[in-house]
Amino acid sequence: MPGKLIKQQSLSTASADPGQRIKVLTDYGSQVEIDKSLAVRLYFRSGREMLRMANMYCDEDQWESAFILYYKFITLFVEKLPSHPDYKSSPQEDIADFKRKVKRVFPIAEEIKKKLKQQYAKEEEIYLEEQKRLAAERQLEEERRRREREEQERKDAEMARRIQEEEDAQIRESLEEQYRKLQLEEKERLRKEEEKDREGGDHPVAGPLGGAIATAGAYILPNVPSELDSIPESNASASTSVFPPPPSYSQYLTDISSERPSVPDRNLKKNIAGDGSEQPSMPNNHMPTVDRSTKPSIDHHMSLGGFGDNVGGLRTVIVPSTLMDSFLTSAKSNTLKEAETMGILCGKMTLGAFKITHLFIPKQKGGHDSCDMENEEELIFYQDEHNLITLGWIHTHPTQTAFLSSVDLHSHFPWQKMMPEAIAIVCSPKFNESGIFKLTDRGLDVIGSCRQTGFHPHAKDPPLFESSAHVQLSESDTVQVVDKRN
Repeated sequence: MPGKLIKQQSLSTASADPGQRIKVLTDYGSQVEIDKSLAVRLYFRSGREMLRMANMYCDEDQWESAFILYYKFITLFVEKLPSHPDYKSSPQEDIADFKRKVKRVFPIAEEIKKKLKQQYAKEEEIYLEEQKRLAAERQLEEERRRREREEQERKDAEMARRIQEEEDAQIRESLEEQYRKLQLEEKERLRKEEEKDREGGDHPVAGPLGGAIATAGAYILPNVPSELDSIPESNASASTSVFPPPPSYSQYLTDISSERPSVPDRNLKKNIAGDGSEQPSMPNNHMPTVDRSTKPSIDHHMSLGGFGDNVGGLRTVIVPSTLMDSFLTSAKSNTLKEAETMGILCGKMTLGAFKITHLFIPKQKGGHDSCDMENEEELIFYQDEHNLITLGWIHTHPTQTAFLSSVDLHSHFPWQKMMPEAIAIVCSPKFNESGIFKLTDRGLDVIGSCRQTGFHPHAKDPPLFESSAHVQLSESDTVQVVDKRN
């Protein structure tokens, strides 16, 4: 069914070398470890499901996801599983079957690698062209900004020149006004002196300009800045020494210029405004990058988990809300006898999530506090026929509340080890409650190293199991019940 799988985000970026990108995929695909305490048959079952999912990705041209799962399959059955202590004693027909599968997968993986190299080469070419385009745009932008800076500097210089001229004019006008007053005062003083001379002869008189002395018609005027422009003809004989030199403005202008504030920086207005209209540009060689080759935090065998920024993250498992009621209906006869009932949760991937579509109830033996599946081959055949993957299991607690007992923890461990998203649903008809659980990281460590059987205590702090946060109940989906007991 086309379009049922969401396109995974690539583990690498187009800026990387195509060969390096292939290496990222092979490194990711080679991260497969086996737990020698788990039965070999569980890995055989996991291998079948790995191929089912890889084929689904391959059918939709999602080459990276398909390649990783094929590579995991090859790594598991060529490198890892033969070291299992029970591998050689496994049914020879199973070993031979998987050897044939490996031979078929090798050329498929090589063909996908070729496709990926071609795809990566095209992406690299597009990336390099894009980088050239961006570099050209940056160059044009830098040139535009340079012209703007030069234009602004020219305007600033012109403004400074106008301010200078205006201030010079003001100073010149002020000095000229002062000089005109001095001229008038000096003329008036000379007129009065002439009148006194006519009346009583020459007498030294202190002048108005800081102690000027008149002797025989000559006047010494200290610190007078310039000559008088005009002198009455009657005083022509005294004019050669009494009038000050013309005013000099250079000293005043120099002093004022040195004290004048400079033109404000053109960025000052932007800094004061603080409106964020122009953000500082980031140097090209410091662009943020994301390392997408991080090792997954979960040991995935069959599930890829999330790609991109959430490498190794659990995907959502969609559980139809009618699942528990349907199962309790099928388990009613055992519940009346206070015997447990168990079923296998099967489904497919759709829109980037796992969806439970089938409840497979196998032949089994159930007691007061345990239940064991029989004839597992029926489950394998049914899953092969309907292209289903295992997403966990469900069972009842006829007389107890909904929780995971020590036996349940050990029963769920291989499910979650093979499929990190696998869930365990416990239904308690007596207390009318249900729980959807998974092992914590601590639980995986403790149960994985525990070799005890039957009911036995485990430390509860920190907890070994928890409610499954990656589960989503759906009111619109239904589940098909397949009961093989009858």
